[in-house]
Amino acid sequence: MDIPNIQPLFRSRHEPGTLHANPLWAYVPPVRPYFKLNLDREETTLPPAVSLEAADRYRKADFPIQESNRYPSKMIEKALVEEIAGELGVGTNNVLIGNGIMNIMTYIYDVYSAPGEMITVPTPGFWPAYTYAFQRGRGLYMPLFHIAKVDNTRYETSFPIDDMAKCLSEGSPICYICNPNNPTGALIPFDALQSLITTFPRTLFILDEAYGSYAANRINPDKYEMENGIELLKRGHQNIIIARTFSKVYALANHRIGYVLSAPGNIETLRAHMGPYDISEISLAMAYYNFRHKEFKKQVVQSVIRNMDEYIRFLEKYSVMHYGGYRNSLLVEDLKLAEEYENNGIAVRAMVYQDGIPNLVKNTFRITIPSDEQNFDFLMTVTKQITGSAD
Repeated sequence: MDIPNIQPLFRSRHEPGTLHANPLWAYVPPVRPYFKLNLDREETTLPPAVSLEAADRYRKADFPIQESNRYPSKMIEKALVEEIAGELGVGTNNVLIGNGIMNIMTYIYDVYSAPGEMITVPTPGFWPAYTYAFQRGRGLYMPLFHIAKVDNTRYETSFPIDDMAKCLSEGSPICYICNPNNPTGALIPFDALQSLITTFPRTLFILDEAYGSYAANRINPDKYEMENGIELLKRGHQNIIIARTFSKVYALANHRIGYVLSAPGNIETLRAHMGPYDISEISLAMAYYNFRHKEFKKQVVQSVIRNMDEYIRFLEKYSVMHYGGYRNSLLVEDLKLAEEYENNGIAVRAMVYQDGIPNLVKNTFRITIPSDEQNFDFLMTVTKQITGSAD
């Protein structure tokens, strides 16, 4: 097959004392405390609506048996599941809370695939989808997004559905799709998702909707949640897992809380493989009380989209190429600009992938759009200084 792929690096289980894994596969986030503004990891630049102190106070009143010397109970987790299910119109047996999307993904890879099998990841994609395959002796099929230059300011990215079908026809137990795509921001057409999920019922599709709130609101200003994945779930598809996070619009990246939506059989299977105390009670409390704070989520989404549009207009004025998109970050093709940002105290993310992963965006950097006016004003001031357009 002419589609880029990496064959499994090992096919048996690990043996004591034998190094099967490449230490470089372990992602160690760079510690960058000396920048004035960190826009490299798509974090929300506002603090959460409900502070740590307030959430701790509320939980002690609402769930009084839980103290720091006690193991976590399931009381707040159960309440959070009920809130999520009610908000999205699904059953509580369709929801599973975990220690962030990335942690839940490790369970999915372990449970639904085996060493020697091939995972399908449309590329470019989110780095853990590749790394978790390497770590577990899985191979990779990497059908490439189609990238075309629209004009002198913008690229357009389209989903490689035909190549995806070729890979899945080879027998791929898991297909990971980030929608909207990370890092290009491309939105995956509903018809394409439905076609693949229907045609390949023995493949488990992970639909990562970490940035779905931004996409939903850009499409329809009255919406703040993606509906396509949930619609497929409600139609009875058993081979779909929708992944969502509290790290973005709820500003809880440090608390490592995410959740998945799927058929009850998948939820219970994953739950059976998870530890009983994977999530701290205070992190669950932060997620529970912030999830109920709807206006903050709307504020974050609206301000990011507004600031994104202003930033894009400025880039286009100076013919800086970008990828547009539906996320809280923008992929920009100008490494000199990235270097100048970092020289001026703004951290951005150069798009570098592991060896063997085709890098269609190697000349780009990703920049998070601030959700507050103070940090966005600073970004724009620095951008104007770099481009020589400051007042």
